[in-house]
Amino acid sequence: MRIRSMRTAIMLLALIFMSVIALTIFFLAIKEHRSLYAHYAESDLDALSDNMANELLPLLSRERQFFQLKTYLLKLDPYENTQGAAIFDKDWRLLETYIGYQQQHLKQHQQIDFTGWSLRQPGLHREDGHLIAVKAIGDPNWVLGYLVIVRDFSSPLEQSTHSLTWQVLPAATLSILLLMLAFSALGNHWLTPLARLSTMAKTVQKTQDYNVRLPVSGSFEVESLTRDINDMLSAIRQEHELNKQHVVLLEQRRETMEYLANYDHLTGLVNRQFFRKQLETLLKSQTTSQPAIAIMYADLDGFKLVNDSLGHEVGDSLLLNAAKRLKNMLGDSGLVSRHGGDEFLILVQQYENEQELKSIAARIIDALTQKFAIDSWEIRVSASIGIALALPDQDANTIIRNADVAMYEAKHSGKAQYSFFNAEMMVEHQRRIEVANAIDSAIANGELFVVYQPKHLCDGSIVGAEALLRWQSPQLGFVSPGEFIPIAEQSGKVSQLTQWIINRVCADIEDALLPLGFHHPIAINLSAADLKKYHMLGSIKGAVQKYSIDAGQLEFEVTEHSYLDDFDTTNRFLSDIADMGYSIALDDFGTGYSSLSYLNRIPIDTLKIDKQFVDHIGQSQQDDALVLTIIEMGKRLGMQLCAEGVESKAQLDFLAASGCQFIQGYYFSKPMPLNDLCERLWAAKRSAP
Repeated sequence: MRIRSMRTAIMLLALIFMSVIALTIFFLAIKEHRSLYAHYAESDLDALSDNMANELLPLLSRERQFFQLKTYLLKLDPYENTQGAAIFDKDWRLLETYIGYQQQHLKQHQQIDFTGWSLRQPGLHREDGHLIAVKAIGDPNWVLGYLVIVRDFSSPLEQSTHSLTWQVLPAATLSILLLMLAFSALGNHWLTPLARLSTMAKTVQKTQDYNVRLPVSGSFEVESLTRDINDMLSAIRQEHELNKQHVVLLEQRRETMEYLANYDHLTGLVNRQFFRKQLETLLKSQTTSQPAIAIMYADLDGFKLVNDSLGHEVGDSLLLNAAKRLKNMLGDSGLVSRHGGDEFLILVQQYENEQELKSIAARIIDALTQKFAIDSWEIRVSASIGIALALPDQDANTIIRNADVAMYEAKHSGKAQYSFFNAEMMVEHQRRIEVANAIDSAIANGELFVVYQPKHLCDGSIVGAEALLRWQSPQLGFVSPGEFIPIAEQSGKVSQLTQWIINRVCADIEDALLPLGFHHPIAINLSAADLKKYHMLGSIKGAVQKYSIDAGQLEFEVTEHSYLDDFDTTNRFLSDIADMGYSIALDDFGTGYSSLSYLNRIPIDTLKIDKQFVDHIGQSQQDDALVLTIIEMGKRLGMQLCAEGVESKAQLDFLAASGCQFIQGYYFSKPMPLNDLCERLWAAKRSAP
């Protein structure tokens, strides 16, 4: 039998213990009773035999005592347990016997035989269930005879034991039952709360309801246990609620992570990873009967200028609004993704022919060209789009790369245009990669060289020069600055070129120009990336100190775009340059989107008039007025004026008459190697009076 209840186990155990204890006490009581009974029987027989031996003394002293002895032994009749008695003379000759009531019903051979009595030692003896008293009659020194009394010992003892058992056993049983009932009542009172605790635990396990509470009841540890379990359930409920909150939070974070893994956090468009996976899936399921999947790679023209000049918050708003226009325009006909920065990828699968693709691209350009109203600004940008069709056995990365190459071609074609990818574009793309990879080796292998574009006064005197970088590669041939400078800027290597040309120019000044007595400044162009690298100041200082030249022999030219790329950083850099004694020239003025307010905030010494303004001198009054305005503004701001691209005497005369101090252009000289510049300087020095 398997016990399933602690209460049942305790009750059963209590019953067993009480029964064992009761039986033990009962048997000890019986044993003690038998011992007391034996002691009593022996004492009684000993006293009886002593009295009778004393009373027989006068009878044995007489003659003819037979009748008296017989009569005297009849005094034993009231003692029902006496089996028999005998009187012997001093020589143990039998004088008289007595047969008790119990022996009288037995046959003669079964009765006690005193004729051959062998137990003659005086005292009390136990033998074969009998208690035997042997007493000497008379003084120990003068014994007249002996008295022997045999009493039944075992039968009365068993009767007494049996009688005691039947007297004690019902009371003991009743006591045990009463104790069991009392213990059961107390056990129920004490243990019922435990049963309720067990039921409550099963309920909590089944329902997962940790708000269940049990009234505190019971006694002793049970009461404390009930209170502790209630407290424990309260703690579990709190932890359960906290865990539920954590689970909800983890689920939200999982959803957030899934969202971030697949969507752009700013625009809400799918990101490049999700777009690439979708494209791969479509490529695998595409059939030859369907039109080729088209990928459009769109890049916002002019976004960087907006981001840098108006701030990143405005730039982010512009991207968000551009994304909304793309989604609204394409609807369900295309998948739009933010590829990164201001670049978007558009997957078009449902179209009839190439003409429809052109129409979609044109509508995208038109939508993104419309002005954006952001805060108090009205912003206009455009978009350049590259289009690539998925060819058989092409993967997603290849198609996206082809669209990127086509976009780059569209941007170089004048922006706000679209261009379809073709194989020739990949040749140009590969050329750009080769040029970017070859820049480091060009610096290390001495493939770069410098040519100098002299600066003249209006009378033709050379009063400075601009250092221009050139590259002759054994593998690539002559690489023009218009090709490798933008590539170097995009690949992050333009500052290496700047450091190289600074050291080359300083060395040329020390080795060739100073010995000729030429102390005019040589101008070096700085890119937007150079102005953000503060260590470039250290490179300039190091080169000047290494070649022992004065700060006044170097001039640094920056473009509008380069200083507007990060105005605050650029302004700090240029201020440090000016504090070190170097002069600064602003190149290509008027060709960008600069604000005139910036001219009063940056330390500019020379304002260079771009060639496109010089080319229009004399063509109209408006063109001339524009050049005059630039010159007049420069004068009023205390700046020197230098005109670029002067190629005719008419242009020179107009500029000279207008107050422009310095001239650069083919009218006086083209860019030339250092040796040619030195020869012209030497010739001018010899011809001077």
